[in-house]
Amino acid sequence: MKVLLSAFDCGPGRGSEPGNGWHWAITLADFGHEVTVLTGHKNRQLISAVDSHGIDFQFIDLPASPLHRFSQTLGWADIYRHWQEKALVHSKGLTKKYDVVHHVTWGSLRLGSDLWRLPIPLVYGPIGGGQTAPAEYWRYFGPEWPAETLRTASTGPMLVLNSRSRETIRNSAVVLATNSATMAACRRLGATDVRYMLAEGLPTEWLVDPRPRPTGIPVVLWVGRLLRLKAPTLAIQAFAELRRVMPARLIVAGDGPARGQVLSAVKRLRLDEDVQLLGHVPWDEIRGLYDSASVLLFTSLRDSSGAQFLEALGRGLPAVALDHHGIADADVGPAALKVALPPDPHELPGRLASALETILCDDEWESRSAAAVKWAAEHTWPAKAAAATQIYHEVVR
Repeated sequence: MKVLLSAFDCGPGRGSEPGNGWHWAITLADFGHEVTVLTGHKNRQLISAVDSHGIDFQFIDLPASPLHRFSQTLGWADIYRHWQEKALVHSKGLTKKYDVVHHVTWGSLRLGSDLWRLPIPLVYGPIGGGQTAPAEYWRYFGPEWPAETLRTASTGPMLVLNSRSRETIRNSAVVLATNSATMAACRRLGATDVRYMLAEGLPTEWLVDPRPRPTGIPVVLWVGRLLRLKAPTLAIQAFAELRRVMPARLIVAGDGPARGQVLSAVKRLRLDEDVQLLGHVPWDEIRGLYDSASVLLFTSLRDSSGAQFLEALGRGLPAVALDHHGIADADVGPAALKVALPPDPHELPGRLASALETILCDDEWESRSAAAVKWAAEHTWPAKAAAATQIYHEVVR
């Protein structure tokens, strides 16, 4: 089929949104589709330096935004909105006739896509964004909580006022959503066909055979941007509780604006000798951390699903995670222990520590590793491209 792929963020050797855009493009091309990609010009150099897989990349300039002077988040949302308008105009000028248009990045419920206006079926997603942060845990957000409260309102009762989101969802042939909260929000907006699909995927070569428990002092691994919504300080608190009962090390891979807060928590809890802050680690180097760790700790208080969670399980690494949002929707069996959020936030670090101790000390580590790889194998990029191909045939018919 001739597929017009909208991937605002798209680049090889990257994680998160740009990695998703790149893998969608190359895997669909490998499946035999004739793929044209609309993307931002900022990744032109990266893309031009690698094999294009026969893909026609259409680079569209990013407009400037005066809102960057006030807020980076608002600035990028404004840039994205205007880029979508330019992408629509650019698409109308292409001479090729497409069978389907598929929007993959950004995967946002609220920001929408202008490409529903094209006279071809739109597959929108996978998208997230319907999930909201638990109000009882506002202290972890600190000064960012007022903005988080506004986001919650815009995702809940006020979502119907968002014309970009509403018109995109209502005019999509199929909407792919990465968690149940986003699926419910899409239905409230009038979606005619909403289906579940993880936003993330794995290259087939990422998968390993189930592996034995690592030897030596157990290593707890936390991976992600140091953002308050990902609650890295909660990970530090949980690790401190674990250290009360057993020896262990914590490795934090990632950097971001909450780094100072994390350092303060480490010093306050006297964990300097047991916690290693690596800063930013390139995506292609993160594999070794998964392979040497004993357990992944995933503490995001608001997350569509979690690329780190899927990546870790694909390397046979069991996990401890919060039992909400996209993680709650993932049926991973014994591969992960999911911890429910108690009404009293002070109880959560102890509960996470207890779950960590269970995985590190019981006799089920190898069976957990096997379950992790089995689940992750269902979410490779070829599996996602096969599912998307089936959807294309449905909507074209």
